[in-house]
Amino acid sequence: MTRPEQSRQTALTAFDGLNGLATRLNALDQSFAEIGQSSEAPLAKQARDQRARIRAFEASVTMIGQVKAGKTTLVNAMIGWPDLLPADVNPWTSVVTSLHLSPHLQAHDRRAAFRFFTDDEWNHLIRQGGRVGEMAARAGAADEMEKVRAQLDEMREKSRARLGRKFHMLLGQTHEYERFDEELIKRYVCLGDDFWEEAGGTREQGRFADITRSADLWLPTPDLPLGLCIRDTPGVNDTFMIREQITINALRGSRLCVVVLSAAQALSSVDLGLIRLISNVRAREVIIFVNRIDELPDPARAVPEIRKSILATLERFDGPKDAEILFGSGYWASHAASGSFDALGEDSAQALIGWAEAQLNGDLAQLSPQEIIWHLSGVPALGQAIAARVEESTGAKLEESLQVALGNLQTGAQAHDSLRGPDAAEVQSINMSAQEILQSFEQIEDRASAALESRLAKAHEVFAGRSDNAQRAFLGRATKSLVKHLEQFGEGEVWTYDPSGLRMLLRSAYKVFVQGAGKAGTDVFQTAASDIDALYRHAFGLSPEVRSIAPPPLPTAPAPVNLGQTIALDLRGGWWSRFWRRQRGYEAFSQDFARLIHEETKPVVDTLHHQSAAPYSRAMRTALAEFIQGQRDIVLGLAGQATAPPPVSKLQPQDNLRHAL
Repeated sequence: MTRPEQSRQTALTAFDGLNGLATRLNALDQSFAEIGQSSEAPLAKQARDQRARIRAFEASVTMIGQVKAGKTTLVNAMIGWPDLLPADVNPWTSVVTSLHLSPHLQAHDRRAAFRFFTDDEWNHLIRQGGRVGEMAARAGAADEMEKVRAQLDEMREKSRARLGRKFHMLLGQTHEYERFDEELIKRYVCLGDDFWEEAGGTREQGRFADITRSADLWLPTPDLPLGLCIRDTPGVNDTFMIREQITINALRGSRLCVVVLSAAQALSSVDLGLIRLISNVRAREVIIFVNRIDELPDPARAVPEIRKSILATLERFDGPKDAEILFGSGYWASHAASGSFDALGEDSAQALIGWAEAQLNGDLAQLSPQEIIWHLSGVPALGQAIAARVEESTGAKLEESLQVALGNLQTGAQAHDSLRGPDAAEVQSINMSAQEILQSFEQIEDRASAALESRLAKAHEVFAGRSDNAQRAFLGRATKSLVKHLEQFGEGEVWTYDPSGLRMLLRSAYKVFVQGAGKAGTDVFQTAASDIDALYRHAFGLSPEVRSIAPPPLPTAPAPVNLGQTIALDLRGGWWSRFWRRQRGYEAFSQDFARLIHEETKPVVDTLHHQSAAPYSRAMRTALAEFIQGQRDIVLGLAGQATAPPPVSKLQPQDNLRHAL
């Protein structure tokens, strides 16, 4: 089944804002294409590699939000395929669906891949109850743990009944298809639990959804200016917090987050889990889309109040400041994309008319009804906001990197030209032998790597100290507050404590680490580039007018999104009360509380080190190694074309190379 042509073109106008970036990338691509014609193999190869980077570029946006906020309907409308992803599915579904939209794919390239939980992941869920199970076990909440186990047992038995002997064999596998349609997708993302009976479907619907962790769909989109990946995540409400962790992992791979709220609920204090997640992402990387305004009796009157409420809630709970807030309806957008206006429903149509009277102006007078509804749905505004963020974040980063690579290749090309005398067939000699060049690069790399390792080790040491101090300070303050509560109210009144202070301290410690590690990378990259530039000029006798070798840009530091994960103190409910009431005596309170909070916060700190700080350092090491290797290949390739240096030429010690020149 293919989506209607009209639907596809209507939806893709949402991303017209990517045209400027696409034009600039095309110009860079042409520049690399010219260098790719060079007779110097390393230059041509690296130019082709940069062109491949441009074609492979895929900006990523992750959609997160409340259960039943209409994320999936909104995503379907954005891509112009209203029925692609099942929107009205069982809320147990825990699948992240990534839609890879690419203008470079051909029509026959539409394919899909569905990845299942591994055996370890499944066992962690079933045997321990995921994050809730861990917390309940630490808190000694036996009743809560028993509830979790009962739900898990039911889930496990239904999965086994549906999949039979294949159940354990499927874990960790990936199912790949060269084609897909709506029915195939439902097999993997509509959770079973007798859903097929309730929906009047088939036994194949939801067959694998219990164990499916992620779905990837590749869609050829020739009218889209650039590649774009839209990730539809499950709602954040989850008994086992599976979806919370899955959403955190999805956010790690994306520089842009769209938070989808329901206009009927908007953002209230009950959505603290959502606020915790987005508060660890920069404000310019968060867009809030208030969906389902079609369900409001009078959107024009309600929207200002909803906006005011959201801003107040974000400020109260340390959410991102100055986040862009948009309003609209994926439901209206779906009908606009498909042209099915008769099925809007009377209430929705009345809300649309009221919203139109408040929003329309003379600029829209020449538009068709379909285009007007499309505009009023808010999806074009969302697309423009996404395009603007892409251009200033991942797009700008790619452009910067490509400009540096292009300049360095042009310097190599000029060095290549300098080897040719007046007669094109004549090859000039250079001032260094290939062996001397190789030795110089080894010295440059050794010195740069040692300097980077030393400074990164210091940054990690400082970060470890600050994060440990933050954890101890938080525990000390919390325990002090607990003792004060016990002295004032005794043991009869349940005490709670807000862990947001710990998150702020850890976020600050990570920010200091990123600044320190980034400064180290900047200095080391610049020194290595200067050393390589000096080698170029000495070896090939380049004139001062030739562009200097530039250092690669720093990699982007991962956002510390794991700081938003739920810990015991975030939960307010029966099991916390049971933990409280089973204590006896002030000393027992203090000891058990200190143990619980230490064990709860340690994984948060460890994850911050292992999944945010450590990957940033690894990315810096990789960037340095690839930069030096690329330059080494070019210079050695050029040296291989030149004649041996004159006997009088003497290589200066590398440590003094720049001074000698």
